[in-house]
Amino acid sequence: AAKAQQFLPSMLGLRNSTQMVSTTDDVDFFDQLSRSQWDIVMFAPGACRWSEAKQPIPGGNEETKNWSLSEYRAKVRKVLGENIQIVETTDEKNIVPLLREALSKL
Repeated sequence: AAKAQQFLPSMLGLRNSTQMVSTTDDVDFFDQLSRSQWDIVMFAPGACRWSEAKQPIPGGNEETKNWSLSEYRAKVRKVLGENIQIVETTDEKNIVPLLREALSKL
């Protein structure tokens, strides 16, 4: 997650005023969700693969230990509203195109 923060902004053509935050555990994720009104939330390909395989997503806490992406999506929509753009992919090669598409809708 931290590594992606180093190269994704330039690959997406983001300006310095654009904020991108990565998290790897649910405590930090839920804290970040409540701090700002985000335009886009992206779930990492690894989390998508774990969910697709019906396995627990690493980084969960006591509340989320058996959640799939369905529960995470519901939580994101509850906190940020029904119109939040959520980006998901199991394949890293799709990250940039999917984020560009989401950014174009802002």
